[in-house]
Amino acid sequence: MFAALAALPLVPGIPKYYLLLAFDALLFGAIAMSLDLLIGYTGLVSFGHAAFYGLGAYATAVLLERGILSLWACLAFAILVVGLYALVIGYFATARRGIYFALLTLIFAEVVYTFFRYTQTFGGSDGIQGLPDAVVLPGIAIDTPVRKYYLVWVYLVLAYAVCRVLVTSHFGRVLVAIRENEDRARFLGYNVQRYKMAVCMLSALLTGLAGAIYPIRAAFATPDLMLWTESGEFIISVMIGGLGTLVGPILGGVFFTLLRDKVSSYVDWYFIVIGVVLVVIVLFLPKGLLGLRRVFRFGRWRATA
Repeated sequence: MFAALAALPLVPGIPKYYLLLAFDALLFGAIAMSLDLLIGYTGLVSFGHAAFYGLGAYATAVLLERGILSLWACLAFAILVVGLYALVIGYFATARRGIYFALLTLIFAEVVYTFFRYTQTFGGSDGIQGLPDAVVLPGIAIDTPVRKYYLVWVYLVLAYAVCRVLVTSHFGRVLVAIRENEDRARFLGYNVQRYKMAVCMLSALLTGLAGAIYPIRAAFATPDLMLWTESGEFIISVMIGGLGTLVGPILGGVFFTLLRDKVSSYVDWYFIVIGVVLVVIVLFLPKGLLGLRRVFRFGRWRATA
């Protein structure tokens, strides 16, 4: 899959618009994958991931606006900002379960959104606009759709590798145990809150890095990136792709981005169409798009039986 994605810019005559759309799709898929660490593997539903995303974007925007164009400086600053915020959120939210965890993440995210929405230091509702291109090394700017695409592709590959190592380790198995029965995991001697804080931090940092990359493609950062609806779209992408699969949320994020782009070009009420698609998937494909593989395999087995 990743090899095929790497070859996408090599397709002859591919328009710049589709490369930038592919950037958005891969970025959305990477965020959905990081959120799946919480929802799919730990059983924690976060409605506040848009805050991590937006804070990462503003971290990059603030540096670029002040003439600090290094990509590595932007990523490091995003890790610092998002990490500090996630540490506070994780400490309070992981002490609660179920709907209380979800509500706390939402409340904190709304506070962050409101702060940036009404603080003129960061541009208020208009955000920070007209940002220059970031540079990887002196003289090598990320200033073309192809370079921007490969930036998000590299991030996706690295993020997937980190998540895959995590979920296949002992740490990942403990997360699944917490999802299945938190009390039993605690009785077995595991510090449940510490594990939940650790996975919250990792998920937040991966989302924050994705946010840090976004202004390099869009040249702006606005408070709208922190809206609760953005968090809802991340959750929808995870559900569309398939919970607890890593690859599924990537496919879900890509599918959601492409569906939104195509439907919104024809109608203004595109979220109704997306809602109908989600209902169909939940009713008939509870395991998401990856569940189609099992359907096809079962069909082939019946045909050869």
